[in-house]
Amino acid sequence: MDAKKIFEEIKSSKVFYSLVGLIILIIISSIIAPNFRTLDNMITIFRQASVLLVLSAGLTAVLLTGGMDLSVGATAGFIGCICAQLLKSGMSIPLVALIGILIGMVVGCINGLLAGILPSFIATYGTNWVMSGLAVIVMQGAVIYDLPEGFTQIGVGYTGPIPNLIIIAAVVVTIIYILLQRTTYGRQVYSYGSNPTAARYAAIPVKKIMVSAFMMCSMCAGLAGMLITARLNAADAAMGDSYGLQTVAAVVIGGTSMLGGEGGVLGTVIGSLILTVIVNVMNLQGIPSFAQGLVVGIVIIAMVLFDTYTKRRQEKNAA
Repeated sequence: MDAKKIFEEIKSSKVFYSLVGLIILIIISSIIAPNFRTLDNMITIFRQASVLLVLSAGLTAVLLTGGMDLSVGATAGFIGCICAQLLKSGMSIPLVALIGILIGMVVGCINGLLAGILPSFIATYGTNWVMSGLAVIVMQGAVIYDLPEGFTQIGVGYTGPIPNLIIIAAVVVTIIYILLQRTTYGRQVYSYGSNPTAARYAAIPVKKIMVSAFMMCSMCAGLAGMLITARLNAADAAMGDSYGLQTVAAVVIGGTSMLGGEGGVLGTVIGSLILTVIVNVMNLQGIPSFAQGLVVGIVIIAMVLFDTYTKRRQEKNAA
């Protein structure tokens, strides 16, 4: 394969446009906000992107099947609250972490089963409200502070010069990347997302694929909930709410199609960094937080329109 053909394949990928967008965004940010270029700010960006990346890496698997999970933020908040309560009761950190992941697994299994009966958008929208309500019940309107230092170091500590959050996010991304890109399971996920009918005729266990993708997503949400709690050294019922919209945006901006079968975790990394850089620059420039949500919403709409346009264009060319 010659270099020209390789370049054309890269250029035809939506990840390429996401990467170009990130580079342009970094250049513009460096110009309008001189503090953006500092090493401390770069580390801050990667640390801030870490929790979003853990959430969106899991959601990538669901979107690749053609599904949607709107409950990731609420699930993260609920599991973070549960873990905080258990830590305050004196339970050991490893056991609390295991319980948090298991709760995420159960929530994901329920989402996957519901998505086999209802449209996943509707099913997980309902789960979102259930998780939010359970978080309020668990916290009873209170906020938990002063968690064990061994736990909070997960969110604010360093291993050498690298923040623990960045290391954890890198491990999660690597695992999910290998699962989706280097295994039979990953090929089945892409096949199902590209053409569910053909996948069924090819004897792919579509129900298991769907349920496992939702389980992966909610397990990542559980881990993210613990990371949020550790970073804040506190827990409250609404702490995961702001991540719901951002998580979907990060995956879509990274080039993963909401129609399924196209995209991947590497694009999600780029999408997470794009959103984090946008918020970071707004903070440096003193732009109010409500405007940040407006920008994220506009970016989601633009990327979904672009996704729909490219899909229709590919279908037209194929015909």
